[in-house]
Amino acid sequence: MGEDVLDWRSFPAGMSTAELVKNAEDADSRGDLIGAGNWYFHAKRRGATGVEGRIAALVPGLELAVAQGNGDAKALLAAVLLDRGDDLGRAVRLFGEAADAGVVEGMRELGFMLTNGVGVNRDPVRANVLFRQAAEAGDGYAAFNLSVNYYHGAGGARNFREFSRWLHFAATLGIPEACAVLGDQLAKEGRERESLDWYVKAAKSGHAPAMFTAARRYRDGVGCEVDSVQAVRWFLAMLDRGNGDGVHEAIKMAPLMTPDQIREAGRLAGRTSEAELLIPSSQ
Repeated sequence: MGEDVLDWRSFPAGMSTAELVKNAEDADSRGDLIGAGNWYFHAKRRGATGVEGRIAALVPGLELAVAQGNGDAKALLAAVLLDRGDDLGRAVRLFGEAADAGVVEGMRELGFMLTNGVGVNRDPVRANVLFRQAAEAGDGYAAFNLSVNYYHGAGGARNFREFSRWLHFAATLGIPEACAVLGDQLAKEGRERESLDWYVKAAKSGHAPAMFTAARRYRDGVGCEVDSVQAVRWFLAMLDRGNGDGVHEAIKMAPLMTPDQIREAGRLAGRTSEAELLIPSSQ
C-alpha cells in the first residue's frame, strides 16, 4: 500500500488518461480512497471526462477518514471542495490542517489559495513559505508555483535566479506547465534543440500549447530536421484536449505526405480515424 501511495505523489509524466483512470479504479478496488481520488484528479487535470462522479462517490469515505484525523484525507477532501468551488472556507481549514500535519498537497494547495485570494485573504508571503516547504519535499507543482511567484514578484522582490532554479526543478519532475515555460526560456536563448525536447516532454503529458509549438517546429525544422510525421502527430494529439486548432494545420500538410506517413502520425497520436480522413481521395 505504501508503494501505491508514493506512485500518485509523483507526477505521472507521459501517462495516458486511460492509464490514470485505470490506476484510480485499481486503487478504489483495493479500498484505497486516497490513492483513487488522487489518481482521478491526475486524470481530470489531463482532460479526462466523467470522473467527477467517481470522485464524488469517494466523499463519504473521505469524511469518515477526516473525522479520524487522516491528513491525506483532509487534503483530498479539501481538493474536492476547491474543485467544486464549494465551502471554500472549510477547504482552507482542511488544507491548513493537512499542511500542519506535513502533507505536501495541503501545503501546495493552501499556498495556491493564499496566492490567489480564493476563500481567504491574499497572503503571497505565507504562500511562498508553504510552496517552498512542499517543493523541498519534492512536490513539482509547488516548485512551479514558487517559480511563478518569483517571476512576478508575488510575496517579495522579483528574483530570476530563484525563478530559474525552481522552474528547472519542476520541469525535471515532469510538470508539463514547467516544461513548456522552460522550453520558452531556452528558445529565447537560441537553444532550439533543448527547447524542443522540453516542449515534447510537456506535450507527452497533455499540454496542448506545447503540442502546437512542437508540431510547428517539426514542420519547419526548428531545432530538428523537418519531420512531417511528428508534426501531424502533435497537431492531431491536440484533439485529446478538445483543441481542434492543429487539425487545420494537419490538413494543409496532408497533400505533401504519403498515406503511410499520415497513418503513422495518426497511430502515434492515437487518432487513426482522424488520420484516415486526412488522406487525399486521389491517394
